[in-house]
Amino acid sequence: MAAIQRVYIYSTIPRLLTTVQDKLPGVEFIDVTPTGNQKVCEEVTEALKDAEVLLVDNNLLSQPKPSFAVTRLVGESFSQLMAEYVIGWITAHERGLLQMWQNQVKSVWSQRGNIGYYRSIQDLTVGIMGMGNIGKEVARTLKTFQAVVNTYVRTIPSEQKKFEHVDKYWHGGELSAFLRECDYIVNIMPSTPVTREMLGGEVLKNAKEGAVFINIGRGDVISENDIINSLDAGWISAAILDVFDKEPLRAESPLWKHPKVFITPHVAAVSRPEDVVRTFVFNYKRYIQGLPVMYLIDWDIGY
Repeated sequence: MAAIQRVYIYSTIPRLLTTVQDKLPGVEFIDVTPTGNQKVCEEVTEALKDAEVLLVDNNLLSQPKPSFAVTRLVGESFSQLMAEYVIGWITAHERGLLQMWQNQVKSVWSQRGNIGYYRSIQDLTVGIMGMGNIGKEVARTLKTFQAVVNTYVRTIPSEQKKFEHVDKYWHGGELSAFLRECDYIVNIMPSTPVTREMLGGEVLKNAKEGAVFINIGRGDVISENDIINSLDAGWISAAILDVFDKEPLRAESPLWKHPKVFITPHVAAVSRPEDVVRTFVFNYKRYIQGLPVMYLIDWDIGY
């Protein structure tokens, strides 16, 4: 198959264009990313009708099911960034690092609470909802720190395919039992008809006393109101949130000022240009050789 000499890029990832140009110097890359309020001009829109290869951000996922193949970013780096986020926040929460910072601002020397006496990660049972590439890396990293790792999945794999760093699998109607075992509940599931509102209503009423909810998957697994209700009812003791149903999180959201909520702006893992380009170049080379591309999105299940 002849090499594709022209690729269109529609992306807001910094340095993506120059990074991919360095890796594929014989290919012409055309950047059609709008700047500010600018819209793609008619000439570019017309040209895209004939485009054979596109490199675009994941906002394409919000569009109707396309008639062409769409691949996704896959790589160890993205999963590791997610794992670092989970480990970092568990450590910060267990050791009271944010409280120590507030004490420093006030010039207060204090060892009260979990500042002076805290749990180690090896004392914790962490439940991971979703066991794809990211979930496996989070589990592997937690096991390095000797945590007990449970996971809630759609289907329990055979004994031969079970992941070695998971202590116990839960599925189906076992969600309540799974929640009762976990000191930390880490959602990494994608947004699908099955997962939406999975933790909504009074589901978290079944959580272990003092459990902490970490969401790095999708924001629609539980609504803002249900998070607040779960915190105020004491079903969970804190919520560490990187994703939200509507982003950016609206300024008037009560989550911002809730004393038991910790917010990050969807940065648990970011699409770094070098990681995106690594996956793209791999698939591009397969494509021009007439080989099947890898990491295709299954539009029926949503990821």
